[in-house]
This record gives sequence, C-alpha cells and structure tokens, in this order.
Amino acid sequence: MARCEAKFVGPRLEIKTFEGTEEDIPADLIVSAIGQAVDFTGLEVFDNGRGAVAADRSYQVQGQSGVFAGGDVLRPHLLTRDRHGAIAADGIERFLAGEEIAKRPKVDVHVFDLMRKYVEKGMEVPPIREPLHGTDAAAGAIHNYDNRSDRYVIPHKDLFLGHFSYTPRNRRAFITLSRESALGNFEERIQALAEDAAVAEAKRCMSCGLCFECDNCVVYCPQTAVKKVPKKQATTGRYVFTDYDLCVGCHICADVCPTGYIQMGLASEVHVRPAAACE
Repeated sequence: MARCEAKFVGPRLEIKTFEGTEEDIPADLIVSAIGQAVDFTGLEVFDNGRGAVAADRSYQVQGQSGVFAGGDVLRPHLLTRDRHGAIAADGIERFLAGEEIAKRPKVDVHVFDLMRKYVEKGMEVPPIREPLHGTDAAAGAIHNYDNRSDRYVIPHKDLFLGHFSYTPRNRRAFITLSRESALGNFEERIQALAEDAAVAEAKRCMSCGLCFECDNCVVYCPQTAVKKVPKKQATTGRYVFTDYDLCVGCHICADVCPTGYIQMGLASEVHVRPAAACE
C-alpha cells in the first residue's frame, strides 16, 4: 500500500500516490477499488464530455426529457448521495403525471407556512400585521411553531427531562464478515430495524426545541395565562396562546416545557410593565 491524496479535477476524482511511502501489509483478502469512472458503453449519448452526466436540480438529465440520474454518475464523491434518489423520485412522479417539473429552491427544505395551514383547515386567512411575536391578539401570530434549527441547537440543559421516561435504544445488528463469507456478499452489514423497532426508535425522539402540544404550559401556569386556542381557530402553530394581561413572568411554563421550546424575555405592554413573552 502507499499513502494517497484524493481531489476533484472537474467532475473526476483523481488519486495521487506519494512515492516512497509504499509498504507491505499482510492481509487475508484484498478488494480492488482503485478507480472511479463511468462506463458509458452503450450510453454515450449521456456523456457530457467530462466523464459524467449533466442534470438539473430535479436530477433530470439535461436535454433528455424523462431521463433522471443521480449519485456518482453526476459527480464522484466519497459519500453516498442519498438525497438524489428522493428528489429524482419527486420529479419522476410529476413527469409521469404529465405535470410540469417545478424549479427546486436553492435550499431544498420544507418551510412552515401558517397561511397554508389556515387554507388546509378551511379557515379564513386573517390580515397579517406586525409585530407577530410577543402578542396574544394577532390571528397571524405563530404561537407554538418556530423552527430554530437554522439558528442554534437546543441543548439538553434546556429540556425538562422529568417529562421523559428512560427508553433503551433499539440497536441495529452488525454482521462481521470472514474471508470466506465476504466474497460475493452484497448484503448490508448493518441490518435494518424491523418496522415495530423502527417506530419505537422514532418515538424516542424528544423533539428538542419544538412544541409537541403536551399541555404542560397550560396545566402548570398558576395564573391561567397560558390557554388553548379555541378548537375552531386552532391549527398547526396556533395550539396555545398567552394572555399577557394575566402573565406575571414567573417562568414556570418554560421550566416545565419538555423540549425547551418556550423562551422568556421582557416586552413592553400598554400598562408599561415588564411581562414575559413566550414565543
């Protein structure tokens, strides 16, 4: 073996070997995997001239309507490009349905939209007026849904761990191969969880920094300032609200919030007194 350096030159991954670093290492089995190049035999029409396939953000091959591609054939990489398949599947579904494949956003993530939630529930979309945070009156204010993951991480010290019981992790089985069993074996070495175990593992999630509507803030508020939004007016993001005429800023709601969602701050009220603002 020898010490190597891998770097991209255009779409290709080139391996540079450092002379003088060669050494012999005894081994029971050697698997040769020393090149990353696309074999375009019979598929020359897809070669973009640089040894790869050119595709758009939906992973539809440029100039080839209805043909999708993903993975290292687009650009060799050291890690699996699992998102390619998921995004391409969405494009394939639209293509087969005869729908136009919409341009995907630069940041390809789902964004919460309170107005859409109103429409989904058949509710009238209210006028939106600023400010939306620190108010209990505006119908367009988001009371209990705010994805802060793009700004910071909620640490464990901000969680109310007394809400959660200990649940052991569901571990995946790991298969160790021998020299005899490795040849011709393409099975996954880390076995997938069974459906019931996968569901149980997902339920261990503490939803750090997100509201999962546990009602602790409503139950433990000594001033009954935290209340549920009336059912006919409730939707995702509008489950509870704080009556700031009753709130005294005791912080109990934040202390008993299992996920660390509630944050406390000072806000000026009409009566010029400090009040706790629960976002």
